[in-house]
Amino acid sequence: MSQAEAQRLPDAWRLVRKVLKWLGFTILGLCGVACLLFAVAFVINLRDEPLTPQTRALLTPAPNPYGPEDNIYVALAGLHAPIGATVIADGEARVEAHNRRVDAYQSHPSQRALDALIHEPEDPRQLQFQGDCHFLEPLNGSIWSAALEHREEVDRLLAENRELYQRYLELSGLHGYYETARPSLLLMNLRWPSQLRPLFLAVVALRMRSGIPDEQKSGLTDLERDVQLWRTVLTGEGSMLSSMLSTAFLQEDYLVLADMIADGRLRLPPGATEGDVVAPVFDLRDWDLSRSLVAGFRVMSSALRTDVAVGAGAPADWQRPAVSGWLTQLDDRLGDHFLKVNATLNLSARETERRMVAAADPAQLYRMKAERGVFAEGQSAWTLPLSYNPVGKILTAVSAPVYDDYSLRAWDAAALQKLVRLSYEIRRQRIEPSAVPAFLRQHPEWSTHPADGRPFLWNPAKNELRVQTVGKQQPGRRFSVPIWRSPAQR
Repeated sequence: MSQAEAQRLPDAWRLVRKVLKWLGFTILGLCGVACLLFAVAFVINLRDEPLTPQTRALLTPAPNPYGPEDNIYVALAGLHAPIGATVIADGEARVEAHNRRVDAYQSHPSQRALDALIHEPEDPRQLQFQGDCHFLEPLNGSIWSAALEHREEVDRLLAENRELYQRYLELSGLHGYYETARPSLLLMNLRWPSQLRPLFLAVVALRMRSGIPDEQKSGLTDLERDVQLWRTVLTGEGSMLSSMLSTAFLQEDYLVLADMIADGRLRLPPGATEGDVVAPVFDLRDWDLSRSLVAGFRVMSSALRTDVAVGAGAPADWQRPAVSGWLTQLDDRLGDHFLKVNATLNLSARETERRMVAAADPAQLYRMKAERGVFAEGQSAWTLPLSYNPVGKILTAVSAPVYDDYSLRAWDAAALQKLVRLSYEIRRQRIEPSAVPAFLRQHPEWSTHPADGRPFLWNPAKNELRVQTVGKQQPGRRFSVPIWRSPAQR
């Protein structure tokens, strides 16, 4: 090393020490600013807001006008009751037992109470659906065709499940739907008739294809009653789950109707002369999921209050990691401090009311989904560390977009309903395939999507009409229907 290089070395070290010194000051300053900001945020979040009148209104459920014997929800809860037990009595007992478990968990949160709520006991004597309807795909395929191809299997399944099938038919004689289970993040384990329904639709299809006028009329009547059943559930006081399932069941019914209408070899059953009877188009207000949005808000309120109660003082049997238990407790305490329950409920109530307004107007809902920001009420991610109730704002922002798509899926079902009515009118008025495009332009009340006004698409090569969907649909979900042709056109 030369003498000049040796002289420059101490100078370099002095420069490094100087840089490290100021870097240390900078880091200490940033840490000080961070501590100051944390202290400010901590002080800002010392108090919670009172609940607003609009929040209290949303948290107050509408009165239940139905007795257990006339409530579809209670009958569904007891649909699989053991032989000898009545459906209503069994359903009422199951709902009451669930409510007791919810009350026990919410009043005294513990691991044991949570396990009891998660693992609801089942009566081993309950009726079980026998067999498998995998060959019937009501939403993806054609029940109309599959039922005829698998007639023997349908007859066997009907014989093996006669009691459950009869109970399902009796549901349409009830007049209302009101969920009597307590709002809770863990919904009651309601066994929806997802296996019975394909069998029901296959039996209806076979009866309408029998060529026997009385059988055809009876089959069509059963299908019309089924449409009214799930319309009642859709417009009742229920959760988002019940709304989505009833929406899907209505789509299944209308796809069977569409295939019946398109079958040129089949004379329409007696009584199928009125479009408002065979393929009714619901009032658009029926597809408004506002009631389900409010039910979801109540579930969120129940879950939020219970979670905070657990964080405030976990019981002795609550499971925590042994080594890091104190860290978990500290994290819970800090998280709860920056989560203000009432403020979060007030914010969520305002968001719920916005979604309710949009859910009632499909065009507005479609625009709102396209324009929605990340955080509610114009909040920016940069303001969250210094804002009031940051954890609550994040929770509200995360939950908001999910419900928008549920509403859009309901409007897609409304569009499919209009499409089936359109196919009925094409048959009733004996519209030639070449005249279909003009007929669509003449009748926008049947030929456009209620959410965005886009027209239904006509494919002359496939002889079918299709909905341009606006919601996220599962792959393979059917939103097209064939169009009737007279035997001379085939």
